[in-house]
Amino acid sequence: MNGKKPTWKEIISFAVGDAGCNLVWTTIGSYLTLYYTDSVGLAAATIGTLMLLSRLLDGVSDLIMGSIIDRTHTKWGKARPWILYSAIPMGLGLVLMFSIPQTMGYTGKLIFACVTYVLMAAVIYTACNLSYNTLLALEAPEPKDRVTMSSIRFFLTMATVLFINYNCTKFVDKFGWTGMSLIFGGIAIVLLLITFFGTKERVNVEQNTEKASEDNKMSVKESFGYLAKNKYFWLLTVIFVLNYTILGVNNGLRIYFARNVLGNVALMGTLTLCFILPKMIGNLVFPYINKFLGKWKSMMCGYVLELLGVLIMAFAPTCFGTAAAGLVLLGIGGIPHNAGLFAMVADVIDYGEWKTGVRLDGLTNSATSFGMKVGAGLGSAITGWGLAWAAYDGSLEAQTLETIAGIKTVYTMVPALLIIVGLVVLFFCNLDKIYPQIQEGLANKKNGKMAE
Repeated sequence: MNGKKPTWKEIISFAVGDAGCNLVWTTIGSYLTLYYTDSVGLAAATIGTLMLLSRLLDGVSDLIMGSIIDRTHTKWGKARPWILYSAIPMGLGLVLMFSIPQTMGYTGKLIFACVTYVLMAAVIYTACNLSYNTLLALEAPEPKDRVTMSSIRFFLTMATVLFINYNCTKFVDKFGWTGMSLIFGGIAIVLLLITFFGTKERVNVEQNTEKASEDNKMSVKESFGYLAKNKYFWLLTVIFVLNYTILGVNNGLRIYFARNVLGNVALMGTLTLCFILPKMIGNLVFPYINKFLGKWKSMMCGYVLELLGVLIMAFAPTCFGTAAAGLVLLGIGGIPHNAGLFAMVADVIDYGEWKTGVRLDGLTNSATSFGMKVGAGLGSAITGWGLAWAAYDGSLEAQTLETIAGIKTVYTMVPALLIIVGLVVLFFCNLDKIYPQIQEGLANKKNGKMAE
């Protein structure tokens, strides 16, 4: 490892990349279902199934891309080249998804939606976001630096999400769905290019040629065999799926909750502020919280606060006040599940290297990409299925009382059940307890090689 710490210029350059990713993916997660149901006229249940099936395909593409990254060796490193290659396709893909021709019939629109969604989710976003997440472990060898970088990253990410939720519908009203996607996609391209040009990889760079030879000898089957031995990879993958399913349901249904349950679509931005602002502030102080509690204890406490938040929204009288209180608690609880969870992925990579002697940065990071996209896909699917179960009809000016109650139930009780499952899985994923052994073991291996 090259022990040099990332500079603040590199930390900021790294952080803005996730803002670029979220200008694309948060816009898709929060508004694509609304665009499909209300503007294109596609059935909510069909949309849910489409999103889920494409995310299952993502599971295969994530593993393939992870293996490709592990076998990439260039003067730019392993992950950075793929950020460069995917930056422009990310922006263009967003535009295509929000530009379904109105002249098409229903079947044509559905095919257009399927092709663009699968292309974006399974190919373009996979290459971009997986390489971006892999970059963290390669750019920052030290765990405390990873936590700091993740904290700054998610501060900017939350600011971006807030910007999207306050301004997306305004841009749509002024420029249309295609115009909005052109603006957001263009900014995303610029931010991802800043990440490419402003960062550098430190881990294993000095052994790049040697590693290329070793990795080319190792078959894909052998790589997966080593990965299968990493129990924390599997546990963390489940946690990512659960967390992003919760987030997908919350993002996908929040506009329906504001408009139909609370009766005021203009509350969308304020509700998002209640959810995001605690995360923004919390991500800046999380490195200090991490010093006292560590990542695992912080995340366990976070799940408890999230559960309390959704239960308040489920069982307290329905009004803006209880919704705001619930979302604030949900936001506070989510703080360690941003910075802490992504920093934990790098620890899982170190654990795998310690146990097997083989470092699989890209393949292990497929846990993050797979979990994020499958979770987001499940969240979107549950949103579509939930709307269909509640008998939502986008052509009506006002929904029935039964539909309104159904939207509230899906918005609150589905996340509550998923959080409970998350608590159980996380209980068995305490890497903080053994990380000193991991560090010592890796240091001894490194010193042994140097002695040779």
